[in-house]
Amino acid sequence: MMVCSILLDARSVGARLPRRLVALKPLRQRHDLHTEVLVADDTDDPRLLRLANRHDARIVPMEETPLGDRLNTAFTHSQGEALLFPAGWLTIPASWLETAVADIEHHRQDAVVLTASSPNTLKRLWQRLRHQTPADTLCISRIWFERIGGCDPGLDLEALSDLIERLRTCPARIRTVVA
Repeated sequence: MMVCSILLDARSVGARLPRRLVALKPLRQRHDLHTEVLVADDTDDPRLLRLANRHDARIVPMEETPLGDRLNTAFTHSQGEALLFPAGWLTIPASWLETAVADIEHHRQDAVVLTASSPNTLKRLWQRLRHQTPADTLCISRIWFERIGGCDPGLDLEALSDLIERLRTCPARIRTVVA
């Protein structure tokens, strides 16, 4: 089974980072999933190093830049052939991740989106206009992340929703699963 890199951002996750890492623990303990966790850090918070060590995550230190640039930088340090960008509050079912990674590994899908509500173009547009944080978790193949140019380095909160929208406009095979 391929390695899945889970990319988190310390600034955007903020005070929820410890809970986020704890929530990822069941995924990391499964023998049928091979994962690594990378935390993009532009905060210089010394507590993050202890937190990362406790949860077997790697800190990727960087300068303060928009979210898109931070995630792209963390990507360059990742090993996984599948990349997971978890939504801030959505719990990731292990069965969903296992299926998503298998679909990417066997080239059945290029990306899989886990969303809290049914996909609606008008709703997505409204969220983008209001600059709301996306409620979608994205699992994407490394090849497609590179092919599409990664996240827009100039975007902050809209970086992941923009990435998903650009994927939808490409000939990428994307499956959306409602949680």
